[in-house]
Amino acid sequence: MLALGGLALVGLVVAETGLRVAGVGGFALYARDPHSIYRMASDQQGRFRRRARWRYDRFGMRSDADVDNLAGRIVVLGDSVVEGGLHLDQRDTLAAALERETGHPVSPVACHGWALVNELGALAATPGWDEAAALVWVMNTGDFDTIGRGENELSFPTRRPFLLTLWLLRRHIYRNDPWWWPWGERVAPPGPPRPELRDRALAEYAALAPHLPQTVVIVGHAMRGEDIRAHRFLDELVAVRPGTALVVPAESPGWSEDCYLDFIHPNARGAALMAQAIAPYLPRKEP
Repeated sequence: MLALGGLALVGLVVAETGLRVAGVGGFALYARDPHSIYRMASDQQGRFRRRARWRYDRFGMRSDADVDNLAGRIVVLGDSVVEGGLHLDQRDTLAAALERETGHPVSPVACHGWALVNELGALAATPGWDEAAALVWVMNTGDFDTIGRGENELSFPTRRPFLLTLWLLRRHIYRNDPWWWPWGERVAPPGPPRPELRDRALAEYAALAPHLPQTVVIVGHAMRGEDIRAHRFLDELVAVRPGTALVVPAESPGWSEDCYLDFIHPNARGAALMAQAIAPYLPRKEP
């Protein structure tokens, strides 16, 4: 028994060392937020698996710039599609691609849960939002009727685990519910569809609309294989603010299933094509 315990300890040390050397623990942390349930934690940076670089400023925005407010900047509002995720390098995010396309400074207010109301709450809580140069609101149908809850440390960690190996094992069990696990601990889903969230989003957006910049672009980002134009809710949101442009990147030349990292998140090519589709509607900074 003592020998088995010793072998287990050695195995744990080897696994822990290997994971940390490989950079698997180099993920970004979250913070709880009363305005949007959760957001990315402030003032952090790193590389996931020693490849994909990420950096977040004081507001939890994934950006290399340190700003005091959003005044004069193009704001890209959305969820993890805008934020980019662990497997997308900082230079390949939508915000970075838009900055290259327009030559204008861009700030991503992103990764605040699935619900549009979470995103609007995050926007209104960031100083200078009503003095931005333009607003680009990126949304998908997963944002319409569900709301992110930031349920626990296994999905939205706010601190580094002491033992990465055991944390990853617990996370795998939590997210996949394998047949051999006896306690049935499962990931908390965003919940059943709540159509009333659409009316709430429309009302909250209408309240903010008079204070938004002159240029507003709503981006309907389709999931893999989805026809997002079939969802009339996009048109309802566009109608709130006259003059709002609606862009559907999946209709752009060159867009294909190769533009996705998974069923919804764009890869570097996808983010670049999204930026090219959006940029003609935005102000450009002359050289």
